[in-house]
Amino acid sequence: MSIAFQEVEAPGTQIWARPRVRVNHVVVTSFSTAIMAILCTSAAFLFAVVPGLPLGFCPAVPVMVPLGIWFGGWGLLAAYVGCGIGGLLKGVPLALVLPWVVNDLFMAGIPMLAFRFFKADPMLKTRRDQVIFVVFGVVLNSLVAVTWGTVIPVAYGFWPSRAVPLIWTQYMIASVLMLAVITPPILRQLTPYARRTHAMTTGIFV
Repeated sequence: MSIAFQEVEAPGTQIWARPRVRVNHVVVTSFSTAIMAILCTSAAFLFAVVPGLPLGFCPAVPVMVPLGIWFGGWGLLAAYVGCGIGGLLKGVPLALVLPWVVNDLFMAGIPMLAFRFFKADPMLKTRRDQVIFVVFGVVLNSLVAVTWGTVIPVAYGFWPSRAVPLIWTQYMIASVLMLAVITPPILRQLTPYARRTHAMTTGIFV
């Protein structure tokens, strides 16, 4: 059962084709949003019980990248809404949460676009796929997302400006390590299951 807005007419237009909303998309997005909310909220618990964790450590980060790669805009929606809910549950004001979690759109969206543009395999089977993942799914997305995720709370007075170098550095180290170590096994092991959902996209929403 689906609601079709527009069929894809040519391969070159597939990435930017208008969405086709299927029940599978709704189910996967809802489930993924709940997972993101739980993982984001759990970060506060981990900081309380594990001393010495770097600032910016969030278990949702290495998961949201595969969600974007697998499910395109549906995965990005889950990352944004889920982490927004997680932020609210941790006591962050809504006025700050809304712009702050845009960093999650960068974190998951940059590798999503790269994998579609370069037609990379989420299973990371080749050296080319691995290089694309490292460049766009570990380094570039972290640089953009971490910078945004540091500047916004400082601009809103949530963090002191003098702490920016320390926060940015720890945030960047945590992001790169989690993405480099945790995300590749997730992609390799769970991509076949993601395909079975029939919600995987080759474009943004189709």
